[in-house]
Amino acid sequence: MMSVAELQKKLIDKISNTHDLSTLEEISNWIGLDEDLPPVYHFSEEQLNKLEEAEQQIKDGNFHTNEEVNKDTEKWLKE
Repeated sequence: MMSVAELQKKLIDKISNTHDLSTLEEISNWIGLDEDLPPVYHFSEEQLNKLEEAEQQIKDGNFHTNEEVNKDTEKWLKE
């Protein structure tokens, strides 16, 4: 079993040798380094396509308001 000092050194070495921004951002978020900053999300191609599709639906007016959904839900629950 490693000592705290050994583990810290290994982690510091690994982080120092990492040049992948995504990995470093994930580590930063995980340890709460920048708690004032919003979390960084990385989406897959499929997720990005779904987000674009949803944005287009909103632009086209193809959506329901929260009020409409609540009314429909109340109606459905009474049936």
